Amino acid sequence: MINAIHGRPVEIRPDYITILTPGGVEYRLEVTRNTSERISAIPQEERENIRVFAYLQHREDAMTLFGFYSEEERFCFEQLQTVPGIGARQALRILSGITVAALIKALDAQDVKTLAKVPGVGQKTAQKLILQLKNVLVLEEEETGSAETSDGMVPLQEYRDMIDSFAAMGHDRRIVVRTLSEVIKENEEKLRSSDYRTLEPVIFSIMLKRLSK
Repeated sequence: MINAIHGRPVEIRPDYITILTPGGVEYRLEVTRNTSERISAIPQEERENIRVFAYLQHREDAMTLFGFYSEEERFCFEQLQTVPGIGARQALRILSGITVAALIKALDAQDVKTLAKVPGVGQKTAQKLILQLKNVLVLEEEETGSAETSDGMVPLQEYRDMIDSFAAMGHDRRIVVRTLSEVIKENEEKLRSSDYRTLEPVIFSIMLKRLSK
């Protein structure tokens, strides 16, 4: 699996970019308009070794490499394809017409009208998006934030796999994130004396009991 491409952009178009790696290999990546604009905004002196997150689509007749400025946009791209009737091209078109933050806010508010205006969506697809993704996608700051303790902050991003697991069980992602923050704060003494990764099974067990009530 190709996770990311490091290199210098030698061509930037609204729907694709070409990256030249230090090894001399050029990769063409299909991108959203948002990613294209964000890469275009990088000053020339800072473009020598940018990182573009990748998604490789392997089909019988072709292999296509998609690129994203952030992991959050790539995650949304992947999740959009879980909705019946939405493929990679349509997912890319959707994310070219709306930012990740705006998409998630619309899903959370069940705003069919806003979603239906996005190119490649429409009324029926907007309803399907809300039905399938409302509790799957959350705003970046919620999940990549931190849980406050008396000694500082514990990053919730480190527990993303756990958050994903509970979301897959059917729990509301926002409630999972909120509960995790509370559990971390309640167990700050243990976290102070041990690496939080070693306590992950304990925290998972506490979370399971609390969310099952």
